Amino acid sequence: MKITRRTDYAIHLIARLSEEPDQCFGLRILAADHGVTYAFARTVQQGLLKAGIIKAVRGVNGGIQLARPIDEITLFDVFEAAQGPFDQVFSYANTPWCKCNDDFCVSAEMWNSTKELMKDHFSGITLKSLLKTQ
Repeated sequence: MKITRRTDYAIHLIARLSEEPDQCFGLRILAADHGVTYAFARTVQQGLLKAGIIKAVRGVNGGIQLARPIDEITLFDVFEAAQGPFDQVFSYANTPWCKCNDDFCVSAEMWNSTKELMKDHFSGITLKSLLKTQ
């Protein structure tokens, strides 16, 4: 499993939005402030919007803002919004190096339990606790 730049930026984006949760921010400004391209920020934004973590507000004073409190957003939510379904990201099925048959694989149980431990751990970390905000 690989933690991507998209996931890291998504956390930074949420951290910035959480500083002023009632304020709308323009994505171009947020991207520039963090030193990423607008195109990259837009792809991250799309995942966060689809997951319901942020919302877009139209109009002159529009932009993006958090859609729910950071104590209700978990690291697991952000991970999936940025990288896709956890079960697909953390997958070893149909790997070219495993020559086991479909009925038994000596390492399958270990990888499945590791995946579940990580999923539980990420689900137990709220962005509020991660960011140590009030």
